[in-house]
Amino acid sequence: MPVQDKEPDQRRIVAFLAEESRWPIDDVATLYEHERAELAIAARVTSFLDIFAIRNVQAILRKRNQESTP
Repeated sequence: MPVQDKEPDQRRIVAFLAEESRWPIDDVATLYEHERAELAIAARVTSFLDIFAIRNVQAILRKRNQESTP
């Protein structure tokens, strides 16, 4: 399910991450959904999944930005 169809908080999270990293929103949405789903597999408590997914996505995008900068 695309992020656009999900709750407004997730759309805002993805928009923030895309703006912060200067990556296309669709790429960030896919990455965020993947990270959140991976975390959800083993999660007993799901209250903080978004926080951990945000941190993971930020780290991945930071690394990608560093790799793409000459």
